[in-house]
Amino acid sequence: MPSKLKSDTARANGAKSKGPRTAAGLANSSRNSLSHGFTARNTIILEYENPEEFQQMLTEYRATYEPATAAERDLVDQMIAARWRIRRMWTIETALLDCEIVRRQAQVKKEFTHIDGAVELAQAFRSLADDSRSLALVSRYESRLYRMHDRAYAALRELQNHRKSPPPPEEKNAKRTQSAVEQALACSFNNKPDSPDQPSIHIDQDPINVTRHIPPKGS
Repeated sequence: MPSKLKSDTARANGAKSKGPRTAAGLANSSRNSLSHGFTARNTIILEYENPEEFQQMLTEYRATYEPATAAERDLVDQMIAARWRIRRMWTIETALLDCEIVRRQAQVKKEFTHIDGAVELAQAFRSLADDSRSLALVSRYESRLYRMHDRAYAALRELQNHRKSPPPPEEKNAKRTQSAVEQALACSFNNKPDSPDQPSIHIDQDPINVTRHIPPKGS
């Protein structure tokens, strides 16, 4: 256990700290929530990607779907990760086409002074489709990420509907009525009088109203 002197010294040193002062220090401090766990840069966010945009998406998803349990939060996180990577696939596809257009422009500049932009895009797309698997892979990854997002959403809705749905109503009255009818029928078959003096079971029209009927002596 630390001594009182050490505790007082640590408390005094801590009081001297005023937090980050420089712009870089303040920026690093604002990203503390992105340094661990699900939002860690080495888990979801690439170095060039904007962590503030990811944080905004995370906040919006959790506000929209309102996960209340650990399982629901995990499913929402899966949806966020899939959606973020779908946006990444869009960026990759756009960059691939841009790069191919630039490459082809450098090749055909000597032959043509001007080429329509739509023609350049079509030529770039055909070149990538014929000579590279990159566009096909982007499309395949995007489809897989959509399926991941939709499966997580379906599972989330099922969990939330199960949690929010009211419990089934208890059918106590029906069970009580059924039990009374069964008891009355059992008595009517098992307690038939052998003599006029032996009491019998009389069942009124209401099966719950079961009374004992004792015939008078001498009758």
